Amino acid sequence: MAGLVIFGNRTAVEVAEAAELGCKHLFDTILVRFFAEPEFSQSLAPELESQLGAVHYLAGVADVMAKLRIISACSARGWQPATVIHPSAVVASSAHIGDGVFIGPLAVISSHAQVAEHAIVHLHASIGHDAHVGAYSAVLPGARVSGNVRIGKRALIGSNAFLNAGISIGEDSQVDALTYVSRHLPPGMLVSTRSPRPVPRVNLSGVTE
Repeated sequence: MAGLVIFGNRTAVEVAEAAELGCKHLFDTILVRFFAEPEFSQSLAPELESQLGAVHYLAGVADVMAKLRIISACSARGWQPATVIHPSAVVASSAHIGDGVFIGPLAVISSHAQVAEHAIVHLHASIGHDAHVGAYSAVLPGARVSGNVRIGKRALIGSNAFLNAGISIGEDSQVDALTYVSRHLPPGMLVSTRSPRPVPRVNLSGVTE
């Protein structure tokens, strides 16, 4: 007996729907739950273990700090991360997808691309050949990541953003929605159509799911 628990809100529902379509044969039960401490340790986790037996989990949030809290709490209980890929997504056979990753509807992961652990690639987003999406990062709906782009850990790529081929996006950086990026972005920076140059990314925990 095995169950999958997806933690989060709106994104978690999308993940659960994808899991119902693509992973139903792997899990007896698929649930969506809101994560909060201390309720998780005191009541929710023991209840889930009693109900599901072997528990697998996925952090269905784009908020980096919330995601790290979920992963830490679940790992401490020995739960295993699950990877969910929507059946309509196109993933090249040479691509590498890490543990705890969500690939959304109609997303494309091209040849030799890498999506590291606990990253999210949302619906209609595309990852070009030989590109790398860092651990805990999120590529939001419609974003285009060209070939040979390297995205660092905990980065956020906004909806319908475009990353030019061969550039790098530093760890903990954010590219706002609809932003075209043609140069390397240093770690911890925010680039936006509203600003003529990158500025420090102040609040990692303020990312919208």
